[in-house]
Amino acid sequence: MKHSLLPLLWLVFCLPLHAQESDFWRELVRRDALVGESSLFNNMKTSLEDHGLYYELLYTGEVFYNASGGIQDGRGRYRGDISLFLELNTEEAGWWDGGTFFLQLQHQHGQGITEDFVGDFEVLSNIDADNFTQLSEFWYRHDFMDGRLWMLFGKMEANAYFAYTDFGGEFLHSSPGFSPTIPLTTYPDQDWGFVLGIEPTKAFSINVGVYQAPPDGGRSIGNLLDELGGPMLMAEPAYHYSLNGNPGHLRLGAWWNGVDFDRLDASPARSAPYDDSYGFYATWDQTLWRENPEDDNDEQGVGVFAQYGWAPPTRSEARQYYGFGVQWTGAIPDRDDDILGAGVFHVDFSDYAGFAVSSETPIEVFYKFQWLGWMSLKPDLQYIMNPGGAGAPDALVFGLRWELSF
Repeated sequence: MKHSLLPLLWLVFCLPLHAQESDFWRELVRRDALVGESSLFNNMKTSLEDHGLYYELLYTGEVFYNASGGIQDGRGRYRGDISLFLELNTEEAGWWDGGTFFLQLQHQHGQGITEDFVGDFEVLSNIDADNFTQLSEFWYRHDFMDGRLWMLFGKMEANAYFAYTDFGGEFLHSSPGFSPTIPLTTYPDQDWGFVLGIEPTKAFSINVGVYQAPPDGGRSIGNLLDELGGPMLMAEPAYHYSLNGNPGHLRLGAWWNGVDFDRLDASPARSAPYDDSYGFYATWDQTLWRENPEDDNDEQGVGVFAQYGWAPPTRSEARQYYGFGVQWTGAIPDRDDDILGAGVFHVDFSDYAGFAVSSETPIEVFYKFQWLGWMSLKPDLQYIMNPGGAGAPDALVFGLRWELSF
């Protein structure tokens, strides 16, 4: 782990010093991507974009350390992700209007600390998973009526269209992404699905989706058809409004999953698994203040989000979930792209699931430094009460995530 940090430490402390000494370093610091405008790669990128093909290569790395509590304290680990995103606009390619193809190739390596050192149920890092190399997403979207009606089909990340929060995406903890009560078709097991989106007015929209139901999904392409089941049906109507000129979004969702679920309330008379499950959720995002409300492209300001999720306690270990967070972009003067965030995420466990403690509550605080145009650093602190509901001591966890855009 120490050796993996050496390049990062050089970038953080040495690169800004070199930037003061030469035009090359100053230009390197200003770039939006590590590969600069004068490079061969960027010339190729510009040529591809002229034909409607866009790509991004992103590396995400993180170190988490369990300082106290949980299963085993005084231990830390490193985990990393490299992803290549490709997007083809069919209109710009000269084919047909309204179409978009998307593909994500992804490789992950390293280990998280949840399973061995902390034992938390909700998972403290949203990139914690087994190591893999896979084709994570491959889908086609078509827009009608200037995007007021659209449909999408393929191997996809369901969380991009259901149960997400606008102000929860920068958190490192997994629960701000979506309620742990939902067996969602999501990372790292994205799978086949079809989504229809309708926006008849600016104030109302609804997404309806049909997905492969097994929550462990399918890796790459080779085994996508091995275990067809379900389906997983989702519907999410949304109300969009303005409060004193600040946008807000209220989304209400429901789901039904048609695969077998273990019976948590099993008894000699009732031992067969349930043949389905269901639940509902809600998310709310509200901008409270914007520094430059006349500029729609300026994201400086304060926003809050809230979440709720419910699932049957006879079929789901997480029967109820509440989440709340706040995000402030540009909190420090002259640091317009930095983000400060804090949140609380609480899950109530099923009384039938055998947990020693009835709930788990993580608290997270982070600060994202947009250090360079192509690199960000995000120190993160989490305090996890009742990790895993197993009666272990509360855990105090420190983390650092960095992102490099090539």
